[in-house]
Amino acid sequence: AKSKAVNPHQLIGGLYSPVEMVVDPREAIATVAIYLHEQLNVKFIWNSKATRVRSNKVFFDSRSLEADVVCICSGADFETLYPDHFKQLEITKCKLQMMRFKSKAENFNLGPSLCGGLSLIHYKGFTAAPSLAALQKRYYNEMPCYIKNGIHVMVSQNGQGELTVGDSHRYGLSLDPFDDAKINALITSYLSQFVTSSNWQLLQTWNGIYPKMLNGATDIFIQPEDGVYILNGLGGAGMTLSFGFAEEMVENI
Repeated sequence: AKSKAVNPHQLIGGLYSPVEMVVDPREAIATVAIYLHEQLNVKFIWNSKATRVRSNKVFFDSRSLEADVVCICSGADFETLYPDHFKQLEITKCKLQMMRFKSKAENFNLGPSLCGGLSLIHYKGFTAAPSLAALQKRYYNEMPCYIKNGIHVMVSQNGQGELTVGDSHRYGLSLDPFDDAKINALITSYLSQFVTSSNWQLLQTWNGIYPKMLNGATDIFIQPEDGVYILNGLGGAGMTLSFGFAEEMVENI
């Protein structure tokens, strides 16, 4: 009823959320920077890399800047700033593979973002369901390749009608830069089980890397020295949680 793209074959039911919002990261990240500059006079220094921080001084290129508060939000770069502190944390890196499609049908409308049952065992929010253990056991028995590669499948549509599909999860501090065709094939095969995607054209494939906590923590907020804070470790929920996380942490500084 909510999406004409749902595959009705063997469909039993689904969960619907009326409060979700979808943004295209490629558009949103650039637009947010423009908004912050124009509306709040935030100054961005592009094409420069901070290579060292000492107390209230940040060094980059041949210059340095001073600030009352310095926040290190370096994502999956654990090696440049305060590497010794990152080595003491239970944190690693996660590589995920993504794809982008275009439907050959004119004016195709996906409707809400869609995901399959594998997402239920991927996200911790579903652990409250008493039947989850049985579902997880079934997936481990019937779909071991999916479990091994950390695959669960979601699809959303952006304002240009493009369809973003992902993803897989591999963990480690050293990850290769290559996309695995077999993993993408597993993703698209599972996608076809709950979405009618047979007439979709593949436009792009890529991979991304983000930091992931190993101890179940949802974030990192530490102070390596006076006036300096490290904010990191939000995992795959970074874009979803970043503004709320930043607001909460600023209140504690």
